[in-house]
Amino acid sequence: MGISLRPETMLLTLDRAIELARSPEKLPALWLQRVERLGELAAPRASGKTYIAALGGALLAKASDPAVDSLTQDEKAGPRGYSLRTATEFLTKNNYGRFHLGVERANPLNNRPFIGGPPRIDEFTKIHSRARPAFELFKDCVVEINRMSSDEALQAFASYMRVRMAVADKERIANKEALALTGSGVTSDVLHAAEVFIAADPEGGKRGQALVAAIMDCFFNEVRLRGINDPGAGDVRVIEGGDIILPVEVKQKSVDEETGLELARDAATMGADKALLVILAARHRPLDRELIRRRALDEYGVMVEVCESVRELVGAIAVFGGVRASAMAKRLPSAYALRLREHEASEIGQRRWAELMEQRIA
Repeated sequence: MGISLRPETMLLTLDRAIELARSPEKLPALWLQRVERLGELAAPRASGKTYIAALGGALLAKASDPAVDSLTQDEKAGPRGYSLRTATEFLTKNNYGRFHLGVERANPLNNRPFIGGPPRIDEFTKIHSRARPAFELFKDCVVEINRMSSDEALQAFASYMRVRMAVADKERIANKEALALTGSGVTSDVLHAAEVFIAADPEGGKRGQALVAAIMDCFFNEVRLRGINDPGAGDVRVIEGGDIILPVEVKQKSVDEETGLELARDAATMGADKALLVILAARHRPLDRELIRRRALDEYGVMVEVCESVRELVGAIAVFGGVRASAMAKRLPSAYALRLREHEASEIGQRRWAELMEQRIA
């Protein structure tokens, strides 16, 4: 069995790295440049950003315990193997907005090539072509990290933190600008703009999923938007008391009734007794909703509802949501802008949404 990293040791290491990052102390220029370059290489593709988080986890692990083999990602890899996932998720849980890990979700490595991949990073083969430049730099970095002492790794980790803390600062400024999009006017104007926006370029489903999450934000206290490539059902999940109470599957393409039944089955596995299927396809055959409702309840004990437009979704939730439609209209522009950023929609798309809202407010 491999090495289990102690949480208290990792916390002390993280505190020290952040302290160094905030200080005027000179840090290794090479590592500052590497982390900046990794951010540039990862930007064109969301999956590439996983390597930003993974690099942080690898540096944290080596600075916490120099015995770890930095080219492993699993304790089963050998006596010096360690869980890269554990180290990376530790950073996520102890972030508190201080730094940006590239991906903003609880499980940053919950995608390929890490999930279901070999126990050693130097054995990874299933790398998407667009993410390969980021992966190759990440791999080169962990090769060097593997040769480091804990003090050298701490210096490199502090360099990582200095760069990623600066990214977090920029994100905060951008988020403030997004929040400034809050406007006034009738709900129909907002919804029409949203319909035009998602139809113009779905961006692989990102725009539709982010929109549904933003709509849910207007009615529920805790809403989780999952990564575009995360396995499992429920692109958007409403959480209450730590439990998933409403998984929402969002489709920007035509689907059939079987999709609703699959959602019911997955919802039951999650422990939820209701689910929502939202279809935002431009051309779509209306589903047999009564068939979905009946079979989902009979076979899985789950109530499944179907909404086949943005307006229908908002109307269905607003009637029972306890929030005035006018209040939702004011909040939705900024909520959607924030969710677009979180879901890593294109910069062109984010600017276009801002332009649509500015035109509406003018």
